[in-house]
Amino acid sequence: MEEYNLPNEEARFKGYSGGYIEQMPNLIAEGRIPLNVSQLMQRRLDVRNADKDVKISWMNNYFDTGDAIAYHPESGGRGRWDKLKIVLDSPHLRNMTLKKEKTNETLVLGEDLYKTLEGEEFRNGKLRKTGEWLSKEDVKVHPIWRLLSRDQSLLNDYADYIFTEFEDRAGTNAAMGVFLSPVGNNPHMRALLVKGLRYGAGVAGRDTLGYHGRLIGKALEEKF
Repeated sequence: MEEYNLPNEEARFKGYSGGYIEQMPNLIAEGRIPLNVSQLMQRRLDVRNADKDVKISWMNNYFDTGDAIAYHPESGGRGRWDKLKIVLDSPHLRNMTLKKEKTNETLVLGEDLYKTLEGEEFRNGKLRKTGEWLSKEDVKVHPIWRLLSRDQSLLNDYADYIFTEFEDRAGTNAAMGVFLSPVGNNPHMRALLVKGLRYGAGVAGRDTLGYHGRLIGKALEEKF
């Protein structure tokens, strides 16, 4: 069983394993908030010197987050994205239920809903390297990592730690990257996932909402 809490924390964090669209309502019903990418980064730094079981749980596992990526396809049905938005702490992901949504693959958006999403938008061809492992220097200036971290100092500290930790474990510095999704023909939303150090701690926006995932809910009164 995974252990996410230090001895003095009791039930500060709780894991929810299963389909994202199934587990998010359970997390919300228990009065918790889904961990976002920035909070996960900070937590990994906080448990660097923790007991082995807690550190392994946070470092080795991948985690789905409450941050979202919304894709807008090119016209003409060629299946590629023309633009995308990063939506921090997405209310649409928090409000998902199996009964309400028609699919458990992605959260399908209409054109009008995509336009109203509050988030930074990026155009295809204007975004820095994606779909490949990045150098530490590239990570620190990558617009998606900078946006998700919400703080340049946090990103710098996190990248320094992850690259050192991963190189010690795997003998390579291919530790972080940004991996996007093939899109399809409709605007849609996916949850952003941060990988564990077993496979390189990249951020991915390509998994389906129905697959076997892992959310972390933090106590509602927690402040970060």
